Amino acid sequence: MTLRLIAAGSVLALAFAGCSQSYTPPPVPGAGGSAQGATRLIAPPRSKLNFFQVPERASWPEAITSGPLGKLWFTDEYSSTIASIGTDGTITEFPINGQEVEGITAGADGNLWFTEPGANMIGKMTPSGTPTLFQITGSNPSPRGIAQGPDGNMWAVELYDGYLDRITESGTITRFQIAGQYSSPWDITAGPDGDLWFTDSFLNTIDRFNPTTLQFDKAISVPTQNATPWGILLAPDHHIWFTERTGNKIAVVGKGNKVTEFPISEPKSYPEKLAAGSDGLLWFVDSQTGNIGSINPKTGKFNPVIQLSSTSIPQSLAAGSDGNIWFTVAAYNLPGQIGQVVIKK
Repeated sequence: MTLRLIAAGSVLALAFAGCSQSYTPPPVPGAGGSAQGATRLIAPPRSKLNFFQVPERASWPEAITSGPLGKLWFTDEYSSTIASIGTDGTITEFPINGQEVEGITAGADGNLWFTEPGANMIGKMTPSGTPTLFQITGSNPSPRGIAQGPDGNMWAVELYDGYLDRITESGTITRFQIAGQYSSPWDITAGPDGDLWFTDSFLNTIDRFNPTTLQFDKAISVPTQNATPWGILLAPDHHIWFTERTGNKIAVVGKGNKVTEFPISEPKSYPEKLAAGSDGLLWFVDSQTGNIGSINPKTGKFNPVIQLSSTSIPQSLAAGSDGNIWFTVAAYNLPGQIGQVVIKK
């Protein structure tokens, strides 16, 4: 869950791990609204929206990724589940014995890999729903982002302890301490140069780690002070793009590690995650304003936003096997949703 205070709510207890529940909700067209209120479309007519309600009412859909079986897979923090959604909208839930399931990505081993900041664990789950959990040692690791590295291992970042974690397929975890007091890494991706790249939100840097030499490279400072770099992505243009959550910008690391920033026109939008669309655009979520935005990486120009209902808090997004953009939507005291931006070819 992002760094915000969440009102305590009851969470439905799930009987045992490894079982699943399937649910096929009817899509709710964007122009007509959703269970969370009317959705106002500011983007061009080509952007049709569909919404699918998460079965659990006590839900907070967080990270989402494209994964096995041609489905999207997402974490639900409130109910401690991982769920899949097919391109037809069918949602299948798998309970995880843990706390605050957050980051998720698909591994080369065919499993889903995820982080549990509440339990200080990293886990993997088969597409059929069997989880295996691995404990991180440390005072308070609070693992968040996770990605597959160029070395074939999984890599995660520890928000509170300030470590980078390597996780082998068998679950062996090796921790590498990040230089700098109060290091607070949030998200991670494999870079175009064989390094791991990650955002350090508190130190206001983009950091790199060489998984072959096991050495950290010189950190790249974000020009805007206190920008809180957040989501990070290796884009199809082979550049590293990232969001500045409080800096209110989308930025790219170019030649010579020069950072170029693109300000978002709406103030205090809180951009978080990024995803590359089949239309050549980079899509992102604005958690504070409830917008789904996009930027042309070739020109640096933003497109008109898609504004969700006033109660919606979009968290993350990913490109689906259908060529569309899928995103998670949380809301206080309301069921979560999975949204779909239909990209017309």
